[in-house]
Amino acid sequence: MTSFTIIEPGIGEWRSATIDEDGFPIDLKSHLDASLSPLDTIFRARVTRVDNTLDMAFLDLGDGLSGAMNLRRAKLLVKGRADTISDCVCEGDMLTVQVISEPGFLEAKALPVTPRPRLLGRYCVVEAGGSRLNFSKDLSAKKQKALAPLLADIAASAAIIVRSHAGEVPAEAVVNEAVMLVKGLTKSADKPGLLFSHSPLEQALLAAPADESDILIEGGSILAEAKAIANRLWPDLKERLQLYKGSSSAFEELGVNETIDEALADRIELPSGGWISITPTPALTAIDVNMGSALKGRNAGEAKLVTNMEAAMAVAFHLRFQDIGGLVVVDFIDMSSKGHAKELMDTVTKAFREDSVPVQHTGLSQFGLMEINRKRRGLSLRDRMLRQSRQTPRPEAMALDLLRKARRATDSAEPGTLVLVMPMAVQNWFEQHPNLMSTLKESAGRPIETETGETPSAWIRS
Repeated sequence: MTSFTIIEPGIGEWRSATIDEDGFPIDLKSHLDASLSPLDTIFRARVTRVDNTLDMAFLDLGDGLSGAMNLRRAKLLVKGRADTISDCVCEGDMLTVQVISEPGFLEAKALPVTPRPRLLGRYCVVEAGGSRLNFSKDLSAKKQKALAPLLADIAASAAIIVRSHAGEVPAEAVVNEAVMLVKGLTKSADKPGLLFSHSPLEQALLAAPADESDILIEGGSILAEAKAIANRLWPDLKERLQLYKGSSSAFEELGVNETIDEALADRIELPSGGWISITPTPALTAIDVNMGSALKGRNAGEAKLVTNMEAAMAVAFHLRFQDIGGLVVVDFIDMSSKGHAKELMDTVTKAFREDSVPVQHTGLSQFGLMEINRKRRGLSLRDRMLRQSRQTPRPEAMALDLLRKARRATDSAEPGTLVLVMPMAVQNWFEQHPNLMSTLKESAGRPIETETGETPSAWIRS
């Protein structure tokens, strides 16, 4: 079996996955409609507020979306020195911007934007803010000479970088893509709103590997649509597009859904009997390595090494498969042998070579911690599919706080019934500790009634 890509159509969200030579899903991508994820989309925006204290500009992107631009990015708008955000933009300015990332799962922030949009194609990269034409050093001189006059006029409106993959397709295809991307960058409007975005199917085709592997698509009509897009824009994909002929859903039949379920579990099992857990936080992603039952049949030193080696490979896989970015801290099992530590580091370095996204990592600290940095763009699989709960008070803490409120309420000379409002979890806790409610009744010297409510409170009903 050779590797291939599967594209699963959907409504609002399309998905694609890479299946390796062993039939195992190794890469998963989500392709969302711009109304669900504005990442990489281009907007016409109006500056609504300039905050000199924060050195931030806030923008109306239209359709109920808001953006935020820091001073570093705002400086791209001006030539010369700019010391504050007010040197770059003013309230009411109309700008063309691009959303460059999505807020994390615990954040409710404006979308980070840049005033220098950049669109990535299969053959070209097009960027606003300048007029130039550059070529990849991997392109032959002959190809560069053929493309230069064809792209010269187009490059007058934007910066164009021709990628190495352009050498494998006709010059006409490179020009067609460049024209499309430049038009997307140079559109304008007199009010805030979306200017350009790729459809989910276009996103899936753009994400396809730059090799000769097959691209299987569910549904004949979708395949026809994909071939029409490829014929118009990306001819290198045309012969690679094939109909998926499975008897059931491709993601189900090829094990992608099963791999997703395993990735989102609280514990990701390792072959040795150990396991890892992945916990996202606003600042970083914490990965904990646990021995589990790996000690069975092994001495302690061997069990620690085997578990850590398996964990390293699992971490590399899940960072890629789940598209986990930003700062990642892995808590490996502490090993006393320096030789074992070197083996682990060699495994880590080798495992990260397979990632298409550059990954940097530190060595092991004296506490067995390793820091990893992987470029973050959108939400990870875990952030996209699971709702991460904010911390909530424990029933015990709410109950004890309610008793304090009740004591203060009963200090009042006002006659009446003491009313206690509490969630069911707090009522259940009081049922397990009846002596506390009895003590309250004695000290209150008045009738007590309980009601169910989300927010605990205590008050006197006359």
